[in-house]
Amino acid sequence: MRKFILQTLLCAALAGAATAGSSTWFDLVSPVMTNSEKKLYVSLPTEARAKFEEDFWSGKAVTGEEYFKRIQYVDSAFGSIKPASGANTDPGRVYLALGPPNRVTRIPSSRIFVPLEIWYYDAVPGILNTELRLIFYQKSSMGLPKLYSPTGDTIRALLVPQSATRSMFGPNAQLSESDIRNTLKVPPTEDEVVSASVNVATGIKYTGNDEILGQITSPELILRKPPQTKVSSRLITARPKLDILMTPSDFGGLQVDFLLATRAQRQVDIEVLQDAVTVYQNHLQLKFAKAESIEYTQRLDLLPGMYQVMFTVDGKTYPYPLQVKEKVAMSEIFRTDPATTVDRRKTPFEFDGQQVHLNPTGKFAAIALARPDKVTWMLRRGAEVFWRSSSPAQEFSSIELPTTGLAPGVYQLEAVTGQDSRTAEFVIGKENRDGDAALISYNANLAPGLRYAFVGHQWLLRGKLAEARKSLDASLAQGATPESEIELARVDALDGRLDESRERVRRVLEQRPDDFQALAILAFIETRLQDYSVAAELYRHALSVQDSPALRVALAQLPKQ
Repeated sequence: MRKFILQTLLCAALAGAATAGSSTWFDLVSPVMTNSEKKLYVSLPTEARAKFEEDFWSGKAVTGEEYFKRIQYVDSAFGSIKPASGANTDPGRVYLALGPPNRVTRIPSSRIFVPLEIWYYDAVPGILNTELRLIFYQKSSMGLPKLYSPTGDTIRALLVPQSATRSMFGPNAQLSESDIRNTLKVPPTEDEVVSASVNVATGIKYTGNDEILGQITSPELILRKPPQTKVSSRLITARPKLDILMTPSDFGGLQVDFLLATRAQRQVDIEVLQDAVTVYQNHLQLKFAKAESIEYTQRLDLLPGMYQVMFTVDGKTYPYPLQVKEKVAMSEIFRTDPATTVDRRKTPFEFDGQQVHLNPTGKFAAIALARPDKVTWMLRRGAEVFWRSSSPAQEFSSIELPTTGLAPGVYQLEAVTGQDSRTAEFVIGKENRDGDAALISYNANLAPGLRYAFVGHQWLLRGKLAEARKSLDASLAQGATPESEIELARVDALDGRLDESRERVRRVLEQRPDDFQALAILAFIETRLQDYSVAAELYRHALSVQDSPALRVALAQLPKQ
């Protein structure tokens, strides 16, 4: 009955929006009117208000029809029977300002988080050119949804009040996504809460969150005029240059080489995420007396998909989108210094025993190919070719560029194969390099066995047990490592092969008795085998090594002995 009455009132209000002098029109539109507009409207005689109502939407960011659809929705979803009451709620104000979100994630109940929703907007024209993510949560699991602030609330506000979570984070802690993940272990279905709890958009930090939240909760401000393009994320616009080179991988997916040119003193962190799930992370400590120019390189084998690569340099985070395709394509042309012969050390930007150093003014040009092929190189201006050469069939082709005999100026450098071609600008007369940077090459985890194990780990994250097993078996064929044994034990456990999984984990624990992952897996296996006393002891051992809310929940759920 209440819903029927509400709908009747709203329909009457909307119908009255088109009639002159309707006080209902004022009630509905007042959330987006300025004080001066309100005073003017109230002062107008009844016969003059129709013209005001007709002209009001001219030059606004939405039409009157769209606005009334929004006000009807927020009143029915968040308000009372009073017209425009939904505009007095946090979700109502955001919906009025931005309209319906592009997608919503709902977590109505959880052992870790209070009831919440995450609203995603692809962008906010005039405010933000990247994805916006907003959390609305029910404080103490009751009442109207409240808009979450990463700086004002922090993730503490989202946690179910219990002794296990009460002391996890300080009330004013400035937490990174990595800080939270190292302390709070959440199930995959709730993992995106962690990303959304740190900032409202990738790259936004500290007061930048409050600035955006202040604007999008003001429908009067947002809808006042058509939006103008504006980028609020300073970290995105000022991020360091990142070169990415993808080539075929012998281990699965594509071989991805990163080169980050930046200044750093203390630390360079990298985190690779897919669908808010961390695929890889690494922390590298530096020991410079002051910030120095560096070139950080790293190589990873990544399966096809969309990723977000997060580099954190001395506490500042820089996000980069990355798409790894099913098949590698011909790369763009890039410049390099002369290659250095290496004895197959398996380092980033190493191809066929040659170490390549990228340099935008280097004397060589190079290109990566999907398969070995002959490359014809040309320098031209318009239709006239000034230089031509070729390089033999290889997957990575490079050639020395001419430095004499050509007049200074801008040329087109072209690389042509039997299947494809690429062009790049080549400036003669600008060959000086601007200073030198320290090269920091992270060469760990590039042994064949570890690379197979990393690819197997990615398949496991995607729930592809057969593919994970294939990669992990290939890893073990290169020589057993604890990492591959643990991953394969996890696959066995999920596949129902509990005895095989237990034997693998026990071999790891003989070498590393305090390995957290191995203890957690073995506890899971013993639980499945209903040996609850052994499982409880293993969970306690694991928790003594590393705290984990998920393990504490699992321990609490064991039948009492």
